[in-house]
Amino acid sequence: MSRNIIFYCACFAFLLVSARTSHADDWGSVRKPLGVYAHLDIETAIKRYPGSGTPTATELHCYLRQLYADLLADTAVAGIALGAHWDNIELSDPSLFHGYSDGYDWSYLDDAFDEANAAHKTIQLIITPGFDSPQWLLNKIPPCDPLFTKGKAAADCGTVTFVGYPESTRADGNLLPLPWNDVYKAAWLDFLVHLDAKYQFNPAFISIAIAGPIGASTEIILPTDGNTTDPQPSGLTPDNMWLALIKHSFPTVKSYQNTDQVFIDEWKQVVEGYENIFRGVTLFISPDAGNDLPSFSPDVTPHHDNTLFAEDCMPTQLNVMSCEAKTEILSNFITVDGPNEKATQVGGMTAASSVTLGDIGVPGIKLLTSLWPPPSPPFQGGAEFDLAVSDPMTTQEEGCPDPNGCSTTFTVEESTYNVLTVFFYGTPAAKYYGGKLGRAPMQYVELDYVDIKYAQANPCPTLPTTVPGAPSLQDLLNRASRDLFGMAGEHRPLPQTTCP
Repeated sequence: MSRNIIFYCACFAFLLVSARTSHADDWGSVRKPLGVYAHLDIETAIKRYPGSGTPTATELHCYLRQLYADLLADTAVAGIALGAHWDNIELSDPSLFHGYSDGYDWSYLDDAFDEANAAHKTIQLIITPGFDSPQWLLNKIPPCDPLFTKGKAAADCGTVTFVGYPESTRADGNLLPLPWNDVYKAAWLDFLVHLDAKYQFNPAFISIAIAGPIGASTEIILPTDGNTTDPQPSGLTPDNMWLALIKHSFPTVKSYQNTDQVFIDEWKQVVEGYENIFRGVTLFISPDAGNDLPSFSPDVTPHHDNTLFAEDCMPTQLNVMSCEAKTEILSNFITVDGPNEKATQVGGMTAASSVTLGDIGVPGIKLLTSLWPPPSPPFQGGAEFDLAVSDPMTTQEEGCPDPNGCSTTFTVEESTYNVLTVFFYGTPAAKYYGGKLGRAPMQYVELDYVDIKYAQANPCPTLPTTVPGAPSLQDLLNRASRDLFGMAGEHRPLPQTTCP
């Protein structure tokens, strides 16, 4: 371990971390994210452990706590968007234990919450089930794979193997619980009850991603013909696998055949489940773009209560069935009552992301935030940088504003500025970023935690630069934070530039 980690761990033994009232509690009984967040997946951070050899659990905890403390010390950072895999928290089948918390390992989440409370900052939770479901649970569910090899599977089969699906490199396996499987759904909701009991009164807990009918992230993304080109073990394409799985599970339900209705219904159920379990936090759905659900036909009749389809989807697009299903899920989300705030966010924002309506994305998020007048719209809105802007391998891909590619080479600061142009486009803060002014408010933006560390380590910009005022990355984060708080009616001065 590095000397600063050793020092931190030694000091930590003498610290008593008490729960403090977070800034979010000043806004009322429901806590809402606001500002710039460092996005950190625990599993990814552990893989990047800087020490040599295989770290012990104690070394990992010390390393992560130091990492959290460093990120939260940044004045531009409002908190951490914390990702974790379900299978690394609920380690054992709870039915085998009599104690309420037996079989769970909350320690890695506790590290982040303790540091956030010490810094008076907040945590957004992003817990992924789907491909990250516990092995003990997968063992309890009959597999559907024999349906494709032997022609038969149990009537209640509930898992299927996919390979090469979106974000497969960050998932823990290739076995996906079917979104409608009752064993999977019951276990996930039971886990959420325990999660709420653990953190409901923790002032740092500010929001949580709604998940359940998902793949390898909390976004509404499943393996489809459009996003999964690898040959599948089944011998079929992903869409044809879904057709067969739906027919096998619901042979008499006509409304489910050749449609995405079963996914719509499962999302409606899981939203209601979250509203029944959680209190006083922000619940958010990540629709991403209009694709990434199966599209069995180009001919789709929108649901009569789909209030977003006309603006969020282009009827001529190839994935119109997927887009209609996603906007129907969001339309249902609008109507659900509960003791929480609602938000939508996009997880794949780049400088080339569209700024006009027609494929959900960032404009679709702003459509929801602007449905009601500020300062307190029922929907909060946020977006996450798709790739690390400070990683030399992804700087250009993240920062190029042309979907067809750029011949220009962009600096870290230029790439960040280009992405923020998309984020702030159509908002009251768009002017500095070269975008169109508008009335749509946005509440938070997330960057990979390595970008925050880069900003802290590089106070001066890469020159020459085309960004107005030649800011450093830290300057851009400070300005974005100031502008987000300003849109929320909380005006803050812009800090001095970090480079002499």
